[in-house]
Amino acid sequence: MDNSYSGSSVSQNHTGTGHNVAGDLTIYNIDNVDLATELAVAVLVGCWDEKNDGDIEVITRLIDESYESWIKKLRIIEGMQDSPLIHERGSWSFKDRTQAFQTVSSRLFDNHLDLFQAVATSVFKTIDPQFELAPEERYAAAIYGKVLPHSRLIRRGLSEGLALVATKQELLTNCSKYKGQYCASSVVKEVFSASSWQLWASTQDIQIMLAESAPDCFIDEVERAVSHQDKPFDSLFAQEGVGGISGRNYMTGLLWAIEGLAWAPEYLSRSLVILGELDSHDPGGNWANRPLNSIIDILLPWRPHTTADIDRRIAAFKALEREYPDTAWRVLVQLLPNDMRTTSGTHIPTFRNFIPNGFNKEPSSDEYRAQIEIYSQLTIELASKSSLRLVDLVENIDSLAPLKFDDAIKLLYDFSKKSDSDELKLELWEKCLKVYNKHKRFSDAHWAIQPEQNKKIKDVSTALKPEDPMLYSKRLFGQRSYDLFDENGDWRAQEEILAKKRGQSISEIYTVNGIEGVLEFSRGIERPDIVGNSLVTENLEIPLDILKKLILSDIKEEHSLASGYVRAKNFKEGNSWVLAAVNNWNIPEKVGFFLLLPFKKETWDMLKTSFDDFPYEYWKNTIANAYHCDSTEEIYFAVDCLIKVDRPVSAIDCLSRILHIDKVVDSSKVAVALLQSIKTTEDVKRFDIHSFNELVQYLQNDDTVSDDDLVKIEWAYLPIINRGANDSLQPQVLEKKLANEPGFFCEIIRYAYRSKFQKEKNELSESEKNIAKNSRYLLDEWSKIPGIDAEGKFDVNAFNNWFNLVQTECEESGHLEIAYQIIGNVLIFSPANDENWILPELAEFLNRRELEKVRTGYKIAIRNSRGVHFVDPEGKPELELAQKYRTKSDEIELLGFHRFGRTLRELADGYQAEAESIIEQHSKNNDC
Repeated sequence: MDNSYSGSSVSQNHTGTGHNVAGDLTIYNIDNVDLATELAVAVLVGCWDEKNDGDIEVITRLIDESYESWIKKLRIIEGMQDSPLIHERGSWSFKDRTQAFQTVSSRLFDNHLDLFQAVATSVFKTIDPQFELAPEERYAAAIYGKVLPHSRLIRRGLSEGLALVATKQELLTNCSKYKGQYCASSVVKEVFSASSWQLWASTQDIQIMLAESAPDCFIDEVERAVSHQDKPFDSLFAQEGVGGISGRNYMTGLLWAIEGLAWAPEYLSRSLVILGELDSHDPGGNWANRPLNSIIDILLPWRPHTTADIDRRIAAFKALEREYPDTAWRVLVQLLPNDMRTTSGTHIPTFRNFIPNGFNKEPSSDEYRAQIEIYSQLTIELASKSSLRLVDLVENIDSLAPLKFDDAIKLLYDFSKKSDSDELKLELWEKCLKVYNKHKRFSDAHWAIQPEQNKKIKDVSTALKPEDPMLYSKRLFGQRSYDLFDENGDWRAQEEILAKKRGQSISEIYTVNGIEGVLEFSRGIERPDIVGNSLVTENLEIPLDILKKLILSDIKEEHSLASGYVRAKNFKEGNSWVLAAVNNWNIPEKVGFFLLLPFKKETWDMLKTSFDDFPYEYWKNTIANAYHCDSTEEIYFAVDCLIKVDRPVSAIDCLSRILHIDKVVDSSKVAVALLQSIKTTEDVKRFDIHSFNELVQYLQNDDTVSDDDLVKIEWAYLPIINRGANDSLQPQVLEKKLANEPGFFCEIIRYAYRSKFQKEKNELSESEKNIAKNSRYLLDEWSKIPGIDAEGKFDVNAFNNWFNLVQTECEESGHLEIAYQIIGNVLIFSPANDENWILPELAEFLNRRELEKVRTGYKIAIRNSRGVHFVDPEGKPELELAQKYRTKSDEIELLGFHRFGRTLRELADGYQAEAESIIEQHSKNNDC
């Protein structure tokens, strides 16, 4: 097709589609009424929601007539065959907006664009009212009425319209030259003339299009704002940590906008530098959308997200390094080869043709290697400018291009000759050893470096090793011994080797600096307890007066050192050493000492010898680790002592251990512990839900436990039972009581719900609120139908008697309607029989004329029973449910229960409507 332009005229090649690329406007002349201008204005707007008064006001400002008059004309066009317009329940958009713009753009004049510029500026400058709310309340902005006056739809439409007139301005044949770009640039400058963070947060949904509309102007405004004294982006970053679970991110739109511009070589340097400046303001956070990650994704050697060639990419990186060297360094180490690095891509421009057709986004092998060579060389150069970067260099030394490996080793040797920086040398030495150990242990892995290279790392580590044992011994006392292994295979043998190295280090420190040196050393490491163990292994003593101070110390490291020492000394020299050591100590000192010993009978026997009375403080403070005990009898003894000092939560842990070992447990002790836990002063944060579930299930299956005790336990722990952590745990006794005792059912309803006779809401005490909450928990999860016995047999007379008593009592108390609904809820658990999916007696009950509220409760319960679910765009689950309940409705009506059948049919109709809504929603074309 030939799209030719001569002066201001547009050639008229008619394709028969109703919206011709070349601009045949005669098809919009209906009954001698020209509608092309109205369509041209609609193309500028793009999409809108006519149910939104703000949207209608915007359009009214763009036209010379009322909205009602104008929209009638558009509806004529919308009704044409192959109309360019789409109208769905008040939302208007275009099938192909660019094509429609090509058709009617000649009907746009300067005044149209002037009005469009003013309207777009006004809409985009509107601050989102949600920012008047506290961060933690913004999720409910719609509830508070704090919403934008215009729809998100029209904001998107206007922003895309701005990009359209800027990028397709050659089609504006009746406008001043460059009018489209001038309009877009003016809007961007005016919108961002303010510097508030609220404005930048409010516009993040349109920033991508504004950037495409006027790239240079957009970057100018970002540069101006980032250096403004109000520091709007600092405030935006700060929003991430407040409101909701992890706060909200208001930077995504800006980052995607700049990523889109970076595809163009002419904007790459500016994009990287402004992202670098934003990174310098970024305090970090949980969200992946960060300026640093945007730069990395743009420059990724194996998948660059820019059309700039390698030379231009390197030039852009160097521009970044000149202005923001720290950011550039952090980017650089991420550009080196890394098997764990992934990318989800960057934003691709919509209207700007920054990516030529046929552009290959994946570089060739030669191009990739060339980039790695360059980035490796830059890594060496930048690392030489700051010693602090040497740590990152070592961590990534195995990712450098092979020819640059020796340059990195030389840098490390040069630094090792410096007389200062012992702490940095220590860190580098540890990092070198870590890299060396990794490649030695996994030398056959595809990613492992050559053995001769690994030897060079080991050699340079020797040069970096600090001379002071107080420094170089620290790495031996870290959290993970496994990281210190340099061989695969027998880990026990390597543990023994490591233990010897630790002992030698502590001996060396002890020899040079004495016990005070050891104490000082232990305060600066992760595992002081291993130091204590090593002292015993090397036959080095901590004087008892010093040991006493360490045991009673509030300093974590000192107490940990004493713990390791006491346990190792007790293991090596036995009870005699313990009793001799504490012989003349007072009670707090003795308690502190015994708290360091294993939680077992041997310790408790020594306690009995050392204390005249029951050692209350020991049992009140000991860590109850039943895994230390050698027998069930020991654990039961501990349970009794823990109960005695009001530590039932710890006793529950011990009883759970017994259940795991013996598969049986003393139910009476379990019941005592659980009941005591209700009012205990012990810290319940240690309460283990899994142990609780197992023990309660055990009690429920034990006939020796009284129903009264189980009722108290289930009632007290109902919120935990109903938390859903274990679906097999249910308040069985309470549910049975609801099903068997109509009076109890009515009592629970009165606790949970206000009587209809009670006109005013009474203020409840905390205790009453908790009772009401528990009552609702119980009723909401109740699944045992009255009249069904333990063997699953249904007694219709028992059910009717229960119902009649409930009906009488609840009618008198003013709770009959809610009782009906709850009864409807529980009936969804009806068992089937050989012929029907529901017991016919219950179906007949649900069919009674006067029980409409029961049927309503049944229907609500069915809908709610589905819970949280995945939404299938094709609506298949909903269609299946619709068919399921349609079939059930037919079966019930065949039994003659037409009222209940109608309820099931309403369920089917509801699922059918839901399926149709889902299908329609997911089939909509989201493009304007």
